[in-house]
Order: sequence, then C-alpha cells, then structure tokens
Amino acid sequence: MTTVSFRDITRREAEAYVEAALPDMAPVRLEHTGTGFDTIVYAAGGRYVFRFPRHEKGWRSLCNEKYVLNMLAERQFHSVYDVPVPFADTAEGHQYPFTGFSYVPGRELAMEQNTDLLGSEADRLACFLVRLHQLPVSGSGLPGDELKRLSAKKRKPMLEESMHGLAPICSGRTIEMVQRYLQQVPDWENPAETTLVHGDLHPKNLIAHSGRLKGIIDWGDAHVGHPASDLALVYQALPDEAKKRFYEWYGAIDDDTEQLAIFKAVFVSAAVGKAAYEQQDQRVAEWCRTGLERALHYWFDH
Repeated sequence: MTTVSFRDITRREAEAYVEAALPDMAPVRLEHTGTGFDTIVYAAGGRYVFRFPRHEKGWRSLCNEKYVLNMLAERQFHSVYDVPVPFADTAEGHQYPFTGFSYVPGRELAMEQNTDLLGSEADRLACFLVRLHQLPVSGSGLPGDELKRLSAKKRKPMLEESMHGLAPICSGRTIEMVQRYLQQVPDWENPAETTLVHGDLHPKNLIAHSGRLKGIIDWGDAHVGHPASDLALVYQALPDEAKKRFYEWYGAIDDDTEQLAIFKAVFVSAAVGKAAYEQQDQRVAEWCRTGLERALHYWFDH
C-alpha cells in the first residue's frame, strides 16, 4: 500500500508525477504559478492547473474543493465569473497526490497595481454572491464552519499575533487603530451556519484579466456558514463609494452581519499580509495593508 507524503514538490518532480498518473498528457511542461498556505500550484500550457498539497490539511482542502465544484456543476450554478473545473483525481495509489483543474486565465488580483480595481465590479460581484448564497444547503454534504472563522472570541488573539508581524509595513496609526478595534470588538461566538459560502475570498484567490475580475479560484474552504464570511471582501477590497452599489444589487444586510464581515476583513488582511511580508511578496502585502486600513476606517467612520 502506497504511503501518502506531503512536501513542496519541485517543477521537475511535478512533471514526472503528472506524466506517470496521466500518460496521455506526456510530455508535460509545467510552470510554477504560486505557493499558498495549503498547496503549491503548477500550470500546463494555459489549459490546466495541477495543485499539490503541502500537508494533510491541504489535501483535505483539495478534496473539499473537488466536491464543491462538482456539486456546483450538478446544480447548474451559472457564475458571472469563471470557476475551475476538476478533471483529474489521484487520491488513490499515489505517494504525492495532486488534483488537476481547468486553467482560469489571468493573474491573481493581488498582482494588480490598482487596489481600487474591484470598485467597477460591485454589481457583478453582488450578483455572483447572491446566486451562491441562495443555493440550497440541505443535503449538500458540505461541512459546517468547523474552524469558527467568524468567532471573535477565538480569533482576536490570533489577529493580535498577526499584527506583531505587520509593524514593518503598517503605519503607527494603523497599528493603533487595530489595538483600539480589538478593545471594542465583543467576544462573540461563531454565528449560525445557514449559507453556502466560498469561505476564502481575498485578492490572492481572485483572478484578474485585462483590468477586470475574471475568475474565482481556491474553493477548498467552501462550507455551510454565514454570508459575512464572503461579504468580508466588500470591506477589504471595495472603495467606499462602491459598497452602496454592491448592496443595491445584493440586498440590505443587518448590523450584526456587517460587523462580522468587517471583523473577517480585518483578520484576513492581517493574516495574509503577515505571510506576504514574511515571503517578501510586496504586492500582496500592499493589497493587504490597503484592505486592513479600508476595513478599519469603515468601522470607525460608520
């Protein structure tokens, strides 16, 4: 019986593993396109993407992503944005498992210089989330929010720890705003789980092409949770004037949902920004710094 292993696979190793598992595709020429928390990603000829898990959690995330994307296809979910389509599964019999997806052309939104780019996407983004959040979740087989992504009680200490690593790229005023924010946010528990959510919408998981948002990738954190988990993107990546247009299409939300969304926007901006700084990824760090400041200013000004 083959023992599954997890580590960062080199490009040459990835090519060998793909050719062994999918001989009809040989010869395979791959290009490294990204390394995330959970997976390392290689693209093939602008048509396919192969993602190798970096650890056990990454493999579980890939399995969840395949399940979610296949479920969306079965339910004929029509998105205004491109989403990946799984086409290869090496769950059995491979020492270094991977999953193949269709390629979504473009590049990470976080690679764009214009941090206001999503301002022109308010209506389309709202339409996407309305359709996603209205899908029935009964009998979906999806997990709930096991990580308690919106629990301030659990995640406030984690946010404070992340901020220690952001001091080199944030102004003293921003650090002070986070400290005041942490003092004011109640220790709420995770909210009720009612809605299918992507669960990890931030600029590294959005694909831009020709100055527009093109696709939504990395569905490994999708779950039945609270809509605020996705609405965090509104407070992280939309300029203030675009928020009103977004909610004209999405519909009004209550104050509790807005506070939950702002909390996640602050948390994700800090966590991803800290990782980007440690990896010397200045463009991603800039998006996260902007997202952090945008969410904090909205909290204190409204």
